[in-house]
Amino acid sequence: MQIVLKLRRLVPMTEPIENDPYLRERYGISKARFPRFPRWLVTAILISVVGGGWLLWTAHHYTYPEIKSTLISFREVDAKSIEIRYSVAIKNPDTQVICRLAARDYGLNIVGQIDDQIPLGTTSTTRIVQIPTRLAAVNAQIESCSTL
Repeated sequence: MQIVLKLRRLVPMTEPIENDPYLRERYGISKARFPRFPRWLVTAILISVVGGGWLLWTAHHYTYPEIKSTLISFREVDAKSIEIRYSVAIKNPDTQVICRLAARDYGLNIVGQIDDQIPLGTTSTTRIVQIPTRLAAVNAQIESCSTL
């Protein structure tokens, strides 16, 4: 007894919506304008261009700020004052810049604070300022530098 199996060739299945214009119109499926580029790819490219531009702008903006201050050193003069040495670089010398300096104790409480005004026309300078304190200070820092 011999069994002969015939293999049937299967027809590839397709969605009936793809070929039937009535069903495409009924379910609101339109033909793609650009069938080679899927929508998600166009969206991803658009988001990456906008996001990449934003990243480049923020990297440049925060790398080269308008006012750049750097703490060089500080030393305790006596129990009621501390000396701070810092440098300031200003892009626009026509702006008035004020730097707020603070002295702190062991518990990081502010025990002295002063606003140091940078002279007009200065582009880069190193300043040495004495901060009067109410208690003994252990460190000093630049709180902020801003324009008026």
